[in-house]
Amino acid sequence: MAAGKEGRLMYRRVNPDTPRELPLRMLFQPMGGGLFHRACEADTFRGLVAAILDDPGYETADVETRLVNRLRIADDVQLIAETDGRRLEVADHDDSGAINIASDEPFIRSLDRLGFVSLEPRLQGPENRHEEGGRHG
Repeated sequence: MAAGKEGRLMYRRVNPDTPRELPLRMLFQPMGGGLFHRACEADTFRGLVAAILDDPGYETADVETRLVNRLRIADDVQLIAETDGRRLEVADHDDSGAINIASDEPFIRSLDRLGFVSLEPRLQGPENRHEEGGRHG
């Protein structure tokens, strides 16, 4: 669990039996075949990024530091994609083959569209619906 400023819960790791406390749920650390190693819930999309990083300080970091962290994750995602023969771009806008680092929500949504995280179905836009999406509780 990670508390942000003012002590409120920002994100926490969960399993399928964990009662919901926060509004956003996501699976991350893909293992292949639609399976994911970790699951979390968060209060905001920024909290989801903080959960990927496992860094509660992300919420209060300055804009530049948050951007550098999203770039670091995007670089890792590019390397993983290359092992599967996919070439992804890092961009500041949405594109089918791009990781959008413009801000937290577009970043998470682009990772979802590319299959590197799986947002719960109610959070997915029509362009993000997965055929082999992970199971959410």
